[in-house]
Amino acid sequence: MEEAKQKVIKSLNEEFKDVKDLKKCHELKTRLENQKSEIEKSLSLASSEVPSKVSAAIRNVEETSHEINKLSADFDSLSCTVTNQLEKVEAVNNKMKEYIEKIEYLERSVAYLQCVKIIEDLSNNLESSLSEKDDQRSVQLFISLCELNEQLEGSKYQHLVSYLHDIIHFWHNLLKQKFSAEFEEILKAIKWPFLSSNSILATPTSESLQKFQNLIEHLVHIQLPDNLTVHSVVTSTLLVDFAPLTLPMSLLLRPLRKRFLFHFHGSKQTNRPDKPEWYFTQVLTWIRDHEQFVGKWVQPTLNKLGITHISAKVELIRGLVQVVVEKLHADLPHLQYDDVLFSHTVDETLGFERELRESFNYPSSQPSVIGVLTQAQIFVKWIHMEKKYATEKMDAMLSSETAWLPLGTPELDELRVTECGESFLSLLLTITERYSSLPQPGHRLQFLDLQLELLDDFRVRMLQLLHEEPPDPLSSRLPAILNTLSYLASVLQEWGGLTHFLHLQYYKVRFDHSSTHVHDGEDHISPCQDPDLEELEGTVFDDILAYLLRTKSELIGQLCEAVMMDVMARSREYRKDKWFAMASPKELVNPSVTPTACPMFQVLAAKLHQLQEILSIPLFLSAWQTLAKNMSQFIYEEVILQNSFNEGGAMQLQYDMTRNLFPLFGQYTQKPDTYFAPVKEACLLLNLPKGTALLLRETLKLSQKEDAADDGPQAAEVLADVGVHTLSPDKAIDILNLRTDLTIM
Repeated sequence: MEEAKQKVIKSLNEEFKDVKDLKKCHELKTRLENQKSEIEKSLSLASSEVPSKVSAAIRNVEETSHEINKLSADFDSLSCTVTNQLEKVEAVNNKMKEYIEKIEYLERSVAYLQCVKIIEDLSNNLESSLSEKDDQRSVQLFISLCELNEQLEGSKYQHLVSYLHDIIHFWHNLLKQKFSAEFEEILKAIKWPFLSSNSILATPTSESLQKFQNLIEHLVHIQLPDNLTVHSVVTSTLLVDFAPLTLPMSLLLRPLRKRFLFHFHGSKQTNRPDKPEWYFTQVLTWIRDHEQFVGKWVQPTLNKLGITHISAKVELIRGLVQVVVEKLHADLPHLQYDDVLFSHTVDETLGFERELRESFNYPSSQPSVIGVLTQAQIFVKWIHMEKKYATEKMDAMLSSETAWLPLGTPELDELRVTECGESFLSLLLTITERYSSLPQPGHRLQFLDLQLELLDDFRVRMLQLLHEEPPDPLSSRLPAILNTLSYLASVLQEWGGLTHFLHLQYYKVRFDHSSTHVHDGEDHISPCQDPDLEELEGTVFDDILAYLLRTKSELIGQLCEAVMMDVMARSREYRKDKWFAMASPKELVNPSVTPTACPMFQVLAAKLHQLQEILSIPLFLSAWQTLAKNMSQFIYEEVILQNSFNEGGAMQLQYDMTRNLFPLFGQYTQKPDTYFAPVKEACLLLNLPKGTALLLRETLKLSQKEDAADDGPQAAEVLADVGVHTLSPDKAIDILNLRTDLTIM
């Protein structure tokens, strides 16, 4: 009520904003009475209409309920009818399924019987053709059996497939036995294998060769497909890589294999652990004696049959390599306990591998004898032996009396290559040649680590030798060691760009990267045929090269320091000469070098000549440039800046420098004065006319004042006008102040 009251009050206030104006009262009263009448009428009308509307609604509900009951009854009736009909259809479907299954069974039975009939017919015909000695037809019938097997593979007739497999194996064994016997007979006729004792000069008849090729065709045709081949048990994982040979090649290799087993197994005198080269040489001889024949008579037959992807020559080599692998695999575990025999066998094995690749073009993709050497235990032994013998050779070459003598050959004379340096590089090169054919990058990287270890060991040994040398570097082995280090560094820089070592750098980067990603689950590197070398940075020798180059720089510094010590020891009188009271050279008929400078220049010239004789050309170039820089600094700081100069002293200093010191280095460069720029410019300032010198000094001082005009002359420009380009204005003023003829302001 209170809320309604407030609403009424609010409405009246809005209606009568001006309290004095009450004219709207009657109008408001009339409007409210009209609204009241309308509301009463509507309520009266509603009270009379409600009963009729409710009755109508009830009638509608009753009619709708009746319709629902009727539809429900119709639905139940229809549902019963549909259920009965579905039961009848299901019964019909079950009958149809039974009929279909019976039909399919009959079809399979018919097909099965037909296949059985075909197999029996083929088998009977094959038996008949064999009895009639019709080899061509026998082969064709056998091929038909194999084709039928291919069609039935994966079908539901497993018992039939198994039966067919048995039939094929039966006839294969029979045909193989028959053709193998005939093949062996024809091999005897053509004098196979070609050995020195069986009339190798006798030429087989054309009839024998024709029969030989026909039998090859038959043997190839009866070769079982992979799914029917019964593979022999592999006694070693090394033999897994050897793909099965074609049947004719297996028969061709059988007599050679027998001879190998006869001579190089058991108690035969030819089976000597210390003579592995005997069986390596024998196998290479067999390859050389037979490769031309198989290429001329076996390969064309394979090509004729469309088997162009098989190389008869490669098959011949692979078959003989397999025999060698079996022999090595049996011998090496026992030989590894004898260092000499083991090392000799490894050498001969690597030589055999190299001969196969270079002389017979045996593809690198084919299995080789290297696989025996890279077995874990054998490979560890191999690496150990390489390190042992390399260290022993290094000891021998370093202890040789002629180790540090130059070889003296024309091509090496300029580099002053020592016997020791060349021997060590030959040792590294030999190791590289030995492991370069290893297929796995991981194995090659282990050998690379060995080479880097040997390089560092060699560097350390040379540094140890330097500690034992006498104080005078020029009369010690230091120059020879320096030459060796420099030559070694230059060769390593060249090797770093070779494809072999670039590939190793690529694999090394990949290995280091994979080692930081343990989650990959792999710590090995797979071989890559074409490593991406475009974005490769650095080389495998960068670390050791940094050590060698730093050591080289330090040793050059020691040599130059020793020379400078001798020069400075003989320069005392020259440095303390009376430069402020010297007579002018103009007064002399023939100007000459200052007498006190003669010992200094004499020892400098002698030392330069000695360095040129004992150092390689690149090292001497670096040495004399370093000496020139040191001499320039010494003359400038210890002679010029420490004295005062009258006109005669300035002229004499310039004469000593330009006519004596600079020419000492002029034999090595056309412009020696460029290496003595501070000295040359100081002499120039000391010898300027007095007036010019005074003006120059005042101008330089003026240009340095902070209150100098911005458009005034710049000090650098002023100095450049008189030929001074390297000395700063402060240093130029200091030089000018050394002149006794100028009053110091």
